[in-house]
Amino acid sequence: MHVDHLLRLDRLDLSLVWGDETLLGQEIAGVTATDLEDPARFLQPGEVVLSGLVWWSPDGGPGRTNRFVSALREAGAVALLAGEETHGEVPRELVDACRKHRVALIAVPPQTSFRAVTEAVYLRQWGDLSGRPTSHHALPENVREDLDRALEGGAGAGELLDRAFAHLGAPACHLLTSSGRTVARTGGAVRLPAPRAAEALRGGRGTTVRVESESTAFDTWYLHLPEGTRVPPRVLEEISGLLGRYRRRLDRLRSAREPAAGRLVAAVGAL
Repeated sequence: MHVDHLLRLDRLDLSLVWGDETLLGQEIAGVTATDLEDPARFLQPGEVVLSGLVWWSPDGGPGRTNRFVSALREAGAVALLAGEETHGEVPRELVDACRKHRVALIAVPPQTSFRAVTEAVYLRQWGDLSGRPTSHHALPENVREDLDRALEGGAGAGELLDRAFAHLGAPACHLLTSSGRTVARTGGAVRLPAPRAAEALRGGRGTTVRVESESTAFDTWYLHLPEGTRVPPRVLEEISGLLGRYRRRLDRLRSAREPAAGRLVAAVGAL
């Protein structure tokens, strides 16, 4: 997907503020939303950057605006998508800075959510990937690397869920057992009582993906997204695979603790 493809999506109603043919022809590798004044350390090359411009103010001076856009350029961002809701329009100062640093600038109208833009990018990327050999990953490389580091660093299921779905606009998602117990949920997901969760799994409402592990039918985990939430199937499969690795590691740790606990009980009984 290239930058100019976003402008062709009528449902997003995006408009080009500044950018030439070369900049609009750049390929999009991912999406990051930020309102940090200096977001450089959180960006990856090839990303489009969504910003509500909360960091900008009329009395902030051009220096602040130049630093923000310069950070995007140095990080390899391919475009800035600026929300119009906060200030009513894209500030002229920002237009000048994007022209100076050669960063394509696109306006996002108030009625278009950042989540809609994020979904459009990743759904298009998933469509492109579905025609390629299955060795290609659906999750962006920077997201996979972040998840691998989190897993190796001992992150829990909730943190892994949040990190996995953050680049998709943080949709609601539950990690459930077959009985409806919630193992973890994303930050935006409401608490789901066990009976309702079990009913949702049985009734086929929403999207459910099994987490593959050495579990039985009674303790299997499932990723569950409510109705109306759209996430590319291959992305869900890869997230499920990551949680499967987490589950297998958790099971091994529990198995290692059980013999030690048994020996302790036996020792106490011998006293």
